[in-house]
Amino acid sequence: MKNRIIGGLTVCVLLSLVFVIYPVNSKDRDWNECLEKYSFKWGKSCTNCMTSRDTYLVSYRNECSEKIDCMVCVQEKYKNWRCYTRMNLAPKDTIYGYACKGVGLSMHWVKQAGDNQIVFPTVEEVNNTYSD
Repeated sequence: MKNRIIGGLTVCVLLSLVFVIYPVNSKDRDWNECLEKYSFKWGKSCTNCMTSRDTYLVSYRNECSEKIDCMVCVQEKYKNWRCYTRMNLAPKDTIYGYACKGVGLSMHWVKQAGDNQIVFPTVEEVNNTYSD
């Protein structure tokens, strides 16, 4: 019985040391890992598009246990990007992006919810940087 107690205490102390030596810091975390593309659909009807034949709808889900801020961009046939921003996306919640004449490309940016030190690019910056 005494050996079990000592063994249990040893494990607790070792686990505590791991968190002291390697603290979990939100600044060091790769928040992009939180947003997972889980669905895409071609030809989905869209009220903002003239025709639904070429529409491309993409769905991303927050897979982390914390809220995040995110931006999803979907590329159109003529190389311009449509971008959608969602602040405080809750765990397991979804952000959607679409292109009326899509090419099947999307990209995303993620940061910790409320982090004002990181700024997402503007749509103009996205179009200038990722036009190819």
